[in-house]
Amino acid sequence: MHLASGAYAAVADFRNLLYDSRVIAAVRAPVPVVSIGGLTAGGSGKTPITSDLARRLSDAGVVTAILTHGFEDELEVHRHLCPEALVFGGRDRLGLARAAAEAGAELIVLDSGFQYRRLHRDLDIVAVDDTVLARPVHRLPAGPFREGLAALARADLLVRVERSVRAPAGHSSVTEAAPGTMLRGVAGGLETPPLIVARIRPGRLVAITESAGRIDTPCPRVAVAGVMWPDVFFSQASQATASVVETLALRDHANIREAAVVRLRDLAGEEGIVCTLKDASKLARSVGGDVPIWYLSESVNWVDSGTPPAVVRAALSLLPSAAVADSSVREVGI
Repeated sequence: MHLASGAYAAVADFRNLLYDSRVIAAVRAPVPVVSIGGLTAGGSGKTPITSDLARRLSDAGVVTAILTHGFEDELEVHRHLCPEALVFGGRDRLGLARAAAEAGAELIVLDSGFQYRRLHRDLDIVAVDDTVLARPVHRLPAGPFREGLAALARADLLVRVERSVRAPAGHSSVTEAAPGTMLRGVAGGLETPPLIVARIRPGRLVAITESAGRIDTPCPRVAVAGVMWPDVFFSQASQATASVVETLALRDHANIREAAVVRLRDLAGEEGIVCTLKDASKLARSVGGDVPIWYLSESVNWVDSGTPPAVVRAALSLLPSAAVADSSVREVGI
């Protein structure tokens, strides 16, 4: 497995070198592009931050498009969290960027775009989750990291994502250790990009099936997560409701097989299931509306005294001066 990781790292690093040295040139989109990326294959908080930024830009009067890999669950999340945005999904995100511009987008937010260097980005934002930084930096496939910490020097802005969860098993407190780990990881004495903090906090349980909607006080028995770090969600779910006694981790983006459906219905009973928003529609379709199912909502809170937050101001600065002047006079909704 380590040999495979070495081969992956060699190919990825060589490809980055070609872009860094401009042997391969990134292609500009017709409108400004903001990338929300990460170092790992998942679990950095990229999707909620992407939707939050797109919603704030839309609230400021900017016609905003979100580009994703094309997984249906990701598309559903963005459409739910930011219904005002244009949402496009697919592997050819350069083509999607052109399509978004033709559809009227004034600014594009690229979800999980740090490694998609074919498309030029005018603002490269990298999200690094505390819970990810607490783990060993092993490259794919031995670990979750697409790039090492030294790649942070390529970013324009770093977002340290804080979650109100207990440290993963076998690790010390991540909240105190993470900033130093991040800064030491930028190799070669390069200047660290500006750092801001986003706190992603669990909110209320939202009913997604009719049977859940009829229950005044949710007490789900099972927590289900099909994400990169299910233990993080399980910790959040346990803090949100003490009724959870069973957990089930699904593969990221995977369809739910019949055996898993049978097991879930058996475990859930009349109490039901709590899941991520990403898994909500998939679970409701697979398990059925007679099983109470809720998703655990999240909020993104920027540790920033400015209005709008620095990340929004940075994105607005990419637009023509007239557009910035028009949008900046209105406070962006929380």
